[in-house]
Amino acid sequence: MQSGECDVTDAGRPSDEDRRKHLDFVQAVVTRMSAASSGAKGWLLPVVTATYGFALTQHSRAVTLLGLAAVALFMFLDANYLRQERAYRRLYDTVAKGTRKVPLFSLDPSEADDPIPEAASWRQRLRTLIGRWFPAWSVWSSWSILPFYGSLLLIGIGIYIRAVIVSP
Repeated sequence: MQSGECDVTDAGRPSDEDRRKHLDFVQAVVTRMSAASSGAKGWLLPVVTATYGFALTQHSRAVTLLGLAAVALFMFLDANYLRQERAYRRLYDTVAKGTRKVPLFSLDPSEADDPIPEAASWRQRLRTLIGRWFPAWSVWSSWSILPFYGSLLLIGIGIYIRAVIVSP
């Protein structure tokens, strides 16, 4: 076998070794997404602590809004990491179970999705396109997104209300 070729069984399927390597590649992406999600939370905490702390001591509505914007931005970023992580987990399951023909060593998570039917309406196509870029409610309501960022948003809203009441 020459360099760059893959082992293929007699039935035209990839060998078990190639499939295991493909699964390793997909798992590495899932691991990176998880680490990036943790990193986003780690970067947000000092930013929120600084902005909320300053806003609380100075009764600054503008700084509170800056902190709330940071929470919203990091929440969106983290939700997208989770959306991507779930897409790669679907790809992993598809490759592992062999339920759909996925090109060998492909890291395109859309390979695990059902194709859009030719007869699909423009609304269905638009919904699919939006789903590829914006997380669904199931992602936003995940235990790793909503409780963490929701509590930071509620704290920020409380600080903003306090700043409105205290400052003229």
